[in-house]
Amino acid sequence: MWFLVVAAALLLVLVAGRLVAIQGMDQMKLAEKALSSRLVTKTLPASRGTIMAADGTVLADNAMRYRLVVDQRNVARYTDENGTLVGAWGAAERIAGILSTDPGLVYEKLEGDRLWNVVATGITSEVWAEIEALGIPGITVEEYAIRTYPAGAVGGNLLGFVGSDGQALAGLELAYDDTLRGTDGEQQYERGAKGDFIPLGANNVTPAENGQGLQLTIDPTIQYYAQQAIADAVKEHKAEWGSIVISEAETGKILTVAEAPSVDPNDFGSADPGATGSRSFTALFEPGSTAKMITAAGLIEEGLVTPESEFTVPYEWTAPNDEVFKDSHEHEEQKLTFTGILEDSSNTGTILAGDKLTLDQRYDYLHRFGFGTRNAVNFPGGTAGILHPVEDWDGRTKYTVMFGQGVAATAVQTNEAFGVIANGGVRAPLQLVSGTVDDSGKVTPVSTGTPERVVSEETADTVLNMLESVVARGTGAPASVPGYRAAGKTGTSQAPADEGGGYDGYTASFVGIAPVEDPRLVVSVTLQRPRDGYYGGTSAAPVFSDVTGYALRHLRVPPSTTEPVLPPREWK
Repeated sequence: MWFLVVAAALLLVLVAGRLVAIQGMDQMKLAEKALSSRLVTKTLPASRGTIMAADGTVLADNAMRYRLVVDQRNVARYTDENGTLVGAWGAAERIAGILSTDPGLVYEKLEGDRLWNVVATGITSEVWAEIEALGIPGITVEEYAIRTYPAGAVGGNLLGFVGSDGQALAGLELAYDDTLRGTDGEQQYERGAKGDFIPLGANNVTPAENGQGLQLTIDPTIQYYAQQAIADAVKEHKAEWGSIVISEAETGKILTVAEAPSVDPNDFGSADPGATGSRSFTALFEPGSTAKMITAAGLIEEGLVTPESEFTVPYEWTAPNDEVFKDSHEHEEQKLTFTGILEDSSNTGTILAGDKLTLDQRYDYLHRFGFGTRNAVNFPGGTAGILHPVEDWDGRTKYTVMFGQGVAATAVQTNEAFGVIANGGVRAPLQLVSGTVDDSGKVTPVSTGTPERVVSEETADTVLNMLESVVARGTGAPASVPGYRAAGKTGTSQAPADEGGGYDGYTASFVGIAPVEDPRLVVSVTLQRPRDGYYGGTSAAPVFSDVTGYALRHLRVPPSTTEPVLPPREWK
């Protein structure tokens, strides 16, 4: 009996001690533990910045959608309008009718004992209003944003796209992801045993910081027209792809980067894998005869020739190292001025004149005009092109670089090179993003870099005059723009094969400037592997004429009122 009394007393002492500890010493710990079990942490996603065209047209925006979620333990209490308990199956039948799906698919997401489960994603506010009206316990929504592109395929190759998980995957969306995406916030709140929000409970919010938007230099009206024009040209000439790049001569602002095939960022999954980026920035090709402009500029800048310099030009010419070069078509020996050589796009004539430049000078001018260097536009996959050092040139390359072979560039680079001539010899850094935009709509301009003088203004004017003669009476005649004086150069080069080495087809191009008396636009047109009309003057030049004329009229540029004074093309 005494043993039992002592044991009971000890037990009471232990219980009493534990009660004292719980009520007097562990109260705060228990309270914290209880609160922790009730606290829910929810991410407050930042709104991704919008992307706008130069005129304010929204090209990329956010649309709010809802994610339908369920507390499976509560949905079992659902009763219909007659008060009959119908539970998860009754709820599934009604929700399925609104979502236009099978009740069985919904039921498997409603049935169970999980506090949180996703039923459907991507529903609109109108759909949620219908479901909410059913009064199903445990059914609620979470709001989130999806990326939308209101203009569809307009500028789609430039914009890129964002995946369903919110990750930027291509284009400007990827290049400026740090600027656009912002920083997510966080909310902590208390919930009851049934998962309901406790209004007067703990509620801590760290607001999200929305991303900044981008304002582009793109003119959406010209962009749309150019996309239609290049799509028609690709179809007509059965080309693999095509592009049109339009920039402002003085500022370097890019008004258009149109490509075919194009991509609609709203449905990027159905696009050709090769079309989801921008080939204007990433696809390399030998510029061909458009690069003869650079050789001409170098010769004139160095004082080695003039537009009237006289040359006897054969169809075929053999170099001292026995390399043989030919023109694109057979002809008798011609007496051409240097202007005439450019007009006829003569390879042999270009070599005869260009051979006055040293190898270092040939490299230097190609480099100064932008070949082999990255441009100022930060575009994913963009390339500097290919311009090998002089010591790596073989016996043929040292001649071919003068007419655009043995060197590779992008459509954007050829546009930038002609921009030097259009801008009085100054290379203005190309610009695609003009500024960032905050939530209030304030635009903060972005730095574009410092313009660099490449050749003198006198040289630029001289070359521009020679390029006008190419359009007025040479191979570029189909590029003439009604009402405006235009200058430019055709290009036709062999396209390297994708596999196995060698060449496979041609690259046809035309790069031009208009109006000549006061250059406003630089336009480059490229068609890769056209199977019907592979000469630049045949396929690319007419596209230049069409798009340049439209762009000048859209920008309200007055028609030309003066006539050109052209150098002689032949000598006697």
